[in-house]
Amino acid sequence: MAQPSRPFEVQYWWGAGEVIAGLLIIALPLQAYSMYVSSIPTFFSLDLPLLEDFGYLVLAFTLLGLLFVALGLRKLFDELGSSSRSTPVTFLVISKVLNKGVYRQIMAAATLLYGIFFAIIAGIIVYRPMENFAQEYFIQIPSALLAVCCGSAGLVPVLTVFLTIHLGLLIIPANILILAAVSELVGLNAMLTVCVYHNRPRDASGRWLLELGAFTGLFTACPTCAGLFFSTNVVALGSSALVILPSTQIYFVVGTVLLLLGGAYFSTRVLGQAVLGQCAREPESR
Repeated sequence: MAQPSRPFEVQYWWGAGEVIAGLLIIALPLQAYSMYVSSIPTFFSLDLPLLEDFGYLVLAFTLLGLLFVALGLRKLFDELGSSSRSTPVTFLVISKVLNKGVYRQIMAAATLLYGIFFAIIAGIIVYRPMENFAQEYFIQIPSALLAVCCGSAGLVPVLTVFLTIHLGLLIIPANILILAAVSELVGLNAMLTVCVYHNRPRDASGRWLLELGAFTGLFTACPTCAGLFFSTNVVALGSSALVILPSTQIYFVVGTVLLLLGGAYFSTRVLGQAVLGQCAREPESR
């Protein structure tokens, strides 16, 4: 039996390595920061500049880790699609669809639009036309404040950015990670659903389209429910945001991610090996 070429193996492990490195770049600084601030019995004014610098560095590492994960996943899917003999159908379908510009653009657009929507619902983007942040919090506009203490890994540090007197950003590492994961999965589901629609049976009945619509609604509306649940915990710009992920809420996050993964898996099974050749072609223009 022929073995995959050595270059593929090297690239495959390099992509996986980037994903693992990205996850470590995210997790280790967040955990170290949380443990460090929790170990300080009393905060003095002399400690704040150091903690703020540490906090900004942790946020930078979080964004850097997300970039590593994204690049690693892209490289993984590119290489998986080039070696169909040993690639599971689910990953092969996703790789083939991603290799086509029109579907990649659909995923990018869906990810961006849902990411903006989720950021508003989850309180990452805060717009309050009835309030004046400059008067309410006695701050200059624009400005940024970093809450350095205290909470579990992922809940600190918290960066509050006041862009205008009515518009602000509330950047919590855990929320940014959730936004990135859920938005990408929603984009993936949207892309696969469009591919399923483009490759539907030519004699598809109204019932088939109804089932497709119900399926799409199930696996793309659920994150909105989770986002609405998040937003009920964000009652103000400030330290109250530290309770954005209570112990029970992690189950909503996990449930949402599992449902979206299930949606993507179901779409790839519907497409199957018989549709791979069709998905490899871009949809015909009408």
